[in-house]
Amino acid sequence: MNSIHLFSRITAICLVVGMQYACESISQKEPVTKDNNKRITLLPLGNKLSQQFIHTTHAEIKKFLPSVELASTESLPAFAYNRERGRYRADSLIHWMSRRAKANQIFLCITNVDISTTKGQYADWGVMGLGFCPGKAAVASNHLMRNKTQFWKVAIHELGHTSGLPHCPVKTCFMRDAEGGNPTAEEKEFCPTCKATLIKQGWQL
Repeated sequence: MNSIHLFSRITAICLVVGMQYACESISQKEPVTKDNNKRITLLPLGNKLSQQFIHTTHAEIKKFLPSVELASTESLPAFAYNRERGRYRADSLIHWMSRRAKANQIFLCITNVDISTTKGQYADWGVMGLGFCPGKAAVASNHLMRNKTQFWKVAIHELGHTSGLPHCPVKTCFMRDAEGGNPTAEEKEFCPTCKATLIKQGWQL
């Protein structure tokens, strides 16, 4: 198909059970074109986000993607709110952002509200993050994190998924599968394999 190939589109889900993490994927097929000039837009959602949290997350992401732009904080869209559970639908948020994204643009939403998605037989399952893999949107929340200083690693993980990275078996890699634990303290960097893939996608590592 020339430069266009069919890839499995994975919705990368960092699931939370209590204070534990787990990861899964949901596949779809969609044409994907390779582009090294993608533009990352960091979009804070929610009126209760502190400026320190926003700017710290932005600064950490800029270490990997210096051109990432910080958008103005927006209110959470009402259509994504699940009144029965008192949480916002992560899947609704990433579909909404994906539709907003222009050519070569990727949205990363950061928030501190409780977010969820559908997982198997569970209609509303709490998550830490959700992103298309590959795709134009991801969301990450620090709502259930005890150590919020590690939040940027969740954000970087989700951005890695939007660039097409699956979970990684290297335990110190940002793309590792949490496997039911909270391994962010053990994550130190992208492993050589993940790093090489991201460099091809335009990351400056």
